Amino acid sequence: MKGYYGDPELSAEAVVDGWYNTGDMGYFDQDNYLWHSDRFKRFVKIGGEMVSLVRVENTLEKHLPAGVSCCVVNVSDEMRGLSIIATVSIEVNKTEMLKKMGSELPNIALPKDFIVIRDLPMMSSGKIDFRTVTRIVQEILSQS
Repeated sequence: MKGYYGDPELSAEAVVDGWYNTGDMGYFDQDNYLWHSDRFKRFVKIGGEMVSLVRVENTLEKHLPAGVSCCVVNVSDEMRGLSIIATVSIEVNKTEMLKKMGSELPNIALPKDFIVIRDLPMMSSGKIDFRTVTRIVQEILSQS
């Protein structure tokens, strides 16, 4: 791959010394098979601990009603450095959701807030565009 069509900035970020950095994480098992386990770019360091935003998102999805979309992102926080924010396509009961998620995740991995974005932006691949969601959340929080 030489780069992303029409996006030299993203290309420069993704292609280093001629190699495409997928952002994937993996591990070798005892039989030396390589297994895909997660993505580097969806991690955030909070309180000195690495938190997988994908894991937080997957946990949230399990507790949402069918058909409700979500995306978990991180934003700058003056007190904590970074905070986890959950976006959902409908209003949810924050207290109830945090209680359910708290039974599966450590406290540092729980979202600080839930923001409703009715139509979460999608990429052409059909996945939610977490980078655009992050920008939207930053704009919303800067106005409050």
